Amino acid sequence: MIHLDHAATSPLHPAVRAAMEPWWGVPCNPSSVHTSGRRAAAAVERAAEQVAALVGKRATEVVFTSGATEANVHWFHAMRAAGRAGRVAIGATEHPSVRAAAGGCEVLAVDAAGRHGPLPSGIDGLSVQAVNHETGVITDLAALREGGGWRHVDATAGAGRIPLDLAWADGVTLSAHKLGGPLGVGALIAVDTELAPLLPGTQQRGRRGGTLNTPGIVGFGEAARLARVDLEARRALWARCEARIVALVEGLGGGRVGGHTVPSVVNVVFPGLPAEAVVQALDLRGIAASAGSACASGSVGPSPVLEAMGHPEPDGGVRFSLGWSTTEADVDALESALPAVLEGLRAWL
Repeated sequence: MIHLDHAATSPLHPAVRAAMEPWWGVPCNPSSVHTSGRRAAAAVERAAEQVAALVGKRATEVVFTSGATEANVHWFHAMRAAGRAGRVAIGATEHPSVRAAAGGCEVLAVDAAGRHGPLPSGIDGLSVQAVNHETGVITDLAALREGGGWRHVDATAGAGRIPLDLAWADGVTLSAHKLGGPLGVGALIAVDTELAPLLPGTQQRGRRGGTLNTPGIVGFGEAARLARVDLEARRALWARCEARIVALVEGLGGGRVGGHTVPSVVNVVFPGLPAEAVVQALDLRGIAASAGSACASGSVGPSPVLEAMGHPEPDGGVRFSLGWSTTEADVDALESALPAVLEGLRAWL
């Protein structure tokens, strides 16, 4: 299978697997005071340093979670517990987990390119993505960081795709499996070390209860380290692949969605063709892409992201996304398959 769906999840990187293997099947509870527990605690601390460094934060601010969804929910839970969620704004194209966790809030409209409008005055807090999960549109964080209230950045789709220095942010959300790390591990990085826990317990300085997943956290740390050291080389490759995909799509009568995007995400619409049909036809030819966000796949209806951008065909967005394992041979396969896929669908629909 040619994997062009890294925005949904990336394959486990071999170096990450190698870092995790010594911790599989051994007693490694970081809360234990004996030797194996202390070794596990030291490994978790190293991973916290690696994860924090990916976005310019400090290891002491890292709270490991089961993933980005839990981290987003935890952030809003903590703000409500602290009485700091009276008037909150989020972007109109945020991930479903943020929209659900935020509840009733003000919404920042976006234009056809996916750019946010001006901030409302007098808000208690703002939550926005660094990079959109469906379109790859890069948020102008500098324009949104000033003003009163806290700032939370969901960096899940941006970390490892663009350089990020979020030292100024009060909260940052990350996920391991978008980087070539393991599934089921994420982080909420919060300046407030007295963060109210979503899950009560003594672990992680009382900020998140439950025995830590040492192998997964070690893998997260290694994936974060690799994302930093390999970023420029990866971005150069992604840019070449992006240019080829865009040229292919335009030559077949399609068009790209969004503006000022990361090179690793190309969201396109082929007029008159539902995204699900294109994705399923590509799958039959051994190519994995997606229709919108993987978290919303299986649901029938248009993309909320494309709807917020005012796109005339919000059910047509096909997302090709690249990651650590992408090669130009993957694009060769897409160039071979896509013309026949579109020809067959247009004759059938």
